[in-house]
Amino acid sequence: RTTEGFAGQLYLASDHKTFLKNAKKSRLQEINLTNQYSYLTHWQVLYIDPQFRMEYEGYPVHANANIIFDHCKTNQCLAVFSNYVLWTPYGKEYEVAAHTLLDSHKAERDVNHWLLVTGSPSGETTIVNKPGS
Repeated sequence: RTTEGFAGQLYLASDHKTFLKNAKKSRLQEINLTNQYSYLTHWQVLYIDPQFRMEYEGYPVHANANIIFDHCKTNQCLAVFSNYVLWTPYGKEYEVAAHTLLDSHKAERDVNHWLLVTGSPSGETTIVNKPGS
């Protein structure tokens, strides 16, 4: 849920893809913001390592650590695709969709990994380094 104020209270929602309702470029499961709270807006935060997920279930989520957002209804993970670029009024943006991509070890790939970044308490600027930059 977004904070109150400029955008109001918006929820991140998703539902199964159909022929008429899917992501613009990748044609995968669409993600959108809505002001209506429903089961389509339920997401679960998963621990990054699949071997320790059951042990970490129910524990607080640590800031500045990789996590996975899993959609409760469709069991698809939130993913960002750098090969699908959308031009918006804000400039170039990567497409975000709900799709779980697995590697050879049945673990989620990097496109499904997310990071909740917080500011530094000392007032210094926090910079997150992208892989390959």
